[in-house]
Amino acid sequence: MSNRNATASWSGYSHQGQVGLLVALRKLQENGIDLNTHYVQFETHEDVAIYQEPIRGVRVYLTVHQVKAYYSATNLYKSTYGGVLNGNFEPGNERYLHTAVDISDWVTSATTNNNNVLRYPYTPNQHHCGTTEIEAFIKVELKNILNAANPIIDDAYYRLSFELDHRIRQEHQKAYKHLFDIKFSLQEINQLIRSTETFTEKDIYDCRKLFYDTYIDIVKNENLSQERIDSIQDNIIKQINALDDSDFLLFLQRLNLNETPERLKHAQIYYNSPGLKQVFFRMIIDIVNADPTLIENVVKYSKDAEPSKFILTTIIEEESEQLTVVENILTNLKSQNLLWENHSLVNRNIEIELVNRNPDINMVATTEEKADDKDKFMSFTNSKLIKRESATQKLNNGGDN
Repeated sequence: MSNRNATASWSGYSHQGQVGLLVALRKLQENGIDLNTHYVQFETHEDVAIYQEPIRGVRVYLTVHQVKAYYSATNLYKSTYGGVLNGNFEPGNERYLHTAVDISDWVTSATTNNNNVLRYPYTPNQHHCGTTEIEAFIKVELKNILNAANPIIDDAYYRLSFELDHRIRQEHQKAYKHLFDIKFSLQEINQLIRSTETFTEKDIYDCRKLFYDTYIDIVKNENLSQERIDSIQDNIIKQINALDDSDFLLFLQRLNLNETPERLKHAQIYYNSPGLKQVFFRMIIDIVNADPTLIENVVKYSKDAEPSKFILTTIIEEESEQLTVVENILTNLKSQNLLWENHSLVNRNIEIELVNRNPDINMVATTEEKADDKDKFMSFTNSKLIKRESATQKLNNGGDN
């Protein structure tokens, strides 16, 4: 089984980001800490670092953290982490390794540890933390600090993750990684969690978190090489994560164009985890002979041998619902002014031309009226719904899946 890194490309909801928030909250509670001169830094000095930098003083890295959220069976063993323990590791007073699974032979293994790396203690007896557990650890620290009811703890957690995600996306607009400066002073962390303002961005927070969590769930359960995971992240996941909030919501809407325009206004419609798993991510994983592109807030594929552009959706409606699906798609395409001539919308079960299955055409009496109705939808000429299996075969063009 391969080393499946479930950390995904950087976002405020990634495991690395959550680990950094936990480490920062614990540091914040230490006695004698000047919150204005202590910082948590992301993605620059290893995955996470805590440093002290007095005004006009020298920066000192106190703790430096590498996060390896691998889930395959081999990652139970110390030898898997030989590169961390003996290879390049940024300097710091203490160096920590974070793993998603317990390392069973840390004491007995012959693997050397020339970097003097420590396993991070999540509790006195637990030195690992899964991607689904980290939120609970963060909320324990928030409870210790704020001594407040759960709704206040939840708001503080949402606000922290949301602000981190915003800063990551902002810094990732820079051309080169060495220009990134993703950091918070511990004073900023303290102010964010103690804010009494109502967290008003819950819908977009949930949408981004849903997308990230569904992706992680897929990666954890697929036997993908790390090279393949890195390729998927570099080719498309990073671009989606980088969308600003309004474009990200449009991206989710366009995955769900089968919904009525009225329902498409509500964020809960985007919580389509089954559709993401069965169509969107299934296609991204299975298509190996063509690269995805993010255009008009949709993910498209094309191949020279195929006249049609292929658009990924999350539509999983049954064949029997094709009439309603087509009606809603045509209405939404018109209202969003999308000119999708000769496009194939990849979905789970339906294969049909959009205009010819347009319910309005079936209501008119004459050939001339049908032609007039088709003219209204000229932007969608030769566009169709196509099943995921058919699209995969066309895009892989006989290649290995």
